[in-house]
This record gives sequence, C-alpha cells and structure tokens, in this order.
Amino acid sequence: MGCFTFADLLIKIASQTMPVGQVMILLGVGSSMVFWGLMKFKGEAIRLSPLADPAVMLRNVGELIAATSMCLALVYVPISTIGAVIQTVPLMITAVAALFLGERVGIRRASAIVVGFLGAIFIVQPGGSDFDVMTILAFVSAVGMTVRDVGTKLVSNNFSTLLLSFYSCVLFSFGGCVLLLITGGASVPDTDMMMLFAAMIALGSFGVIFMTRAVRLGDMSVVSPFRYTRLLFSLAAGILILGEQVNTMMLLGCALTIGAGLYIWRREIVIQA
Repeated sequence: MGCFTFADLLIKIASQTMPVGQVMILLGVGSSMVFWGLMKFKGEAIRLSPLADPAVMLRNVGELIAATSMCLALVYVPISTIGAVIQTVPLMITAVAALFLGERVGIRRASAIVVGFLGAIFIVQPGGSDFDVMTILAFVSAVGMTVRDVGTKLVSNNFSTLLLSFYSCVLFSFGGCVLLLITGGASVPDTDMMMLFAAMIALGSFGVIFMTRAVRLGDMSVVSPFRYTRLLFSLAAGILILGEQVNTMMLLGCALTIGAGLYIWRREIVIQA
C-alpha cells in the first residue's frame, strides 16, 4: 500500500507537466521491462496461452479499469480523497463474494457494508459545494480493483505472479496509449523527469509484486484489512507534501468505512473459527 501510494504521488506530480497517457505508457513499459527481466532471471517464458483463461481475463479486465481510472483520478482529485475512496474495496469484495461466489453473508456483515458505503458518501460529500464529479473516477477504480482481486484469487497456481504482473504492466501501457491518442500532447521528458519515472517504476513494480503475492497466498479476509493503511499513506502524502485540506465530515466517513471493513474482517474470522 505504501509503494502504491507514493507511486500515485509521483504520477500526480508528473501528470502536471505531461499528458497522463504518456505517463502511463512510460511507467507501463518500464515496469514491463522489470518483470520481463525478473522472468528471464528465473527461467520463465512469456506465455500468451494463459490470457484465454477466464480467471486471468477477469483479472486483466479489472486491472485495465482500475489502472486507467486511477490515473485519470490522480489528475483531477486530491490524493487524500482517492485514498479514502479506495477503502471501499474490502466492502465491495465482501459484497461480490456474497452475490457471485456463493459466500454466506449474514445481516451483521450486510449492515456493515451499508454503513461502510454511507461513510464513502460522507467522504465525497456529493451535495457539498466542493464536490467534484471527477471523484467518480476513484469509485470506478475501486470497482476495477475489486474485479482484479477476485480474478487474482481465482487464477490457478500454475500461472506465476511475475507473469500476471507482466500482464498488468502491458495493460497499463495499453490504457495509456488509448488516453494519449485522445489527448495528444506527448513531450520528451528531461533528466529530472526520467529520475522521477525511475522511482515510480521501482515503487509500482514492488507494489504489484507484494500485492499479487499477498492476494494469492493469503486469505482474502486477512489481506483485505491491510488496504486501510493506504489511507494513512494518502493522508500523509496529501497533507504534508501537496498541502491538501481534509474536513471533519471526510474524517468521519473514513472512520465509518474503515470501522465497517474491520468489523466484517472480524466477523469472517469468528465464522471461520
């Protein structure tokens, strides 16, 4: 979560002087080279056949939605707000598990989901004077992350984490190409920007590796709560580095969303026990 947040911060900074599509292309290509190199080091080949696997297809669709909408959100929405909205992902995963994966969700967890999404409304404050409709992009990204994580959990262990990560980076570049075709305005990055991209690639690559391994090896109910640390990183980056402002209503919404997610996590542990 820390790697993702600070990679997001660098994307937000870079997109102020460069089209977001170009930022995505450079980051995606650079990260693809990192994972290609790691695969060669481990003696793994880039295979295309897994792309036809339904679980991999589901994961890749979610990844494309999540990455593209997240980068667009970073251009227009405060990073602290994005970090808060992303906290709805564990709630969405629980809802998806109940609706599509046959998991039984009782009235307590269902009520917690409702409370959590109420907190999300407090975070974005749709009726407020400062509401920005572009915040919807953060919610779209959260939906994409949910689809990606569910797909990741369903993927066979025969497919390596590095291969799945390589797919993610290629899709990221593809999303950037589409955006750049729409917006245009590509430019040649200077030395400082290239150093920023090097740091961005390192953070993004580590984040993808750690998150994919965590989701594949750990129980969803155990891994999901750690997503809430992203809010702490996002608030720190937004307030201390970018000078963003947060109000009492937003903090209340964060508390409701995180509290609901932690309650669901606790209930799942009790039920499994």
